Amino acid sequence: MKRIYAEADDQTISAVERIADEKGISKKDLILQAVDLILNPEKGNGSELDQITIKYDQLRSEYDQLKIQHDQTRSEVDQKWAEMNRLRSEVSQLKRELEAERSKLDHLRSDYDQARSMADQASHEADSLRNEMKHFDDTLKIKDDEIEFLRSLVHQLSEKLPKALPEFTEEERKKRWWQFWRAK
Repeated sequence: MKRIYAEADDQTISAVERIADEKGISKKDLILQAVDLILNPEKGNGSELDQITIKYDQLRSEYDQLKIQHDQTRSEVDQKWAEMNRLRSEVSQLKRELEAERSKLDHLRSDYDQARSMADQASHEADSLRNEMKHFDDTLKIKDDEIEFLRSLVHQLSEKLPKALPEFTEEERKKRWWQFWRAK
């Protein structure tokens, strides 16, 4: 017997080891069976090859179905990703709008507080003006009362005074009022 050597990659060697362990034979015997099957296909078990072919077709069909499911799932994931990105941008837009509205609200609150402060100040000023007006009204009433008193006093004096004063002569009348005190 002669030997034949061949180099195989690690994946092929691990597959050969696994199948040999499953069948309970050595790697050498497995490789000899595979070579014999290739060289003498009529000698090999046709039903086993048919089973392997059927199994291969089934696995290929499952693979194709899984590939279709994978593509559909990938498409759905891409759609969900696009929708999520759209929602994120919408959320960030809404956040910007919310901040703008909060800024407006703060500005309006500031204006409201300022207007309220001005209204309170105007109310205090109006109260102080009312108090001053009441004071002025009271003062005017007192002055009116004093004027009325002085008028009545003047009226009484004007009625009594001509009777008490001597009557002027014609010569005295000719003198001006400011000269009445001069000697005659």
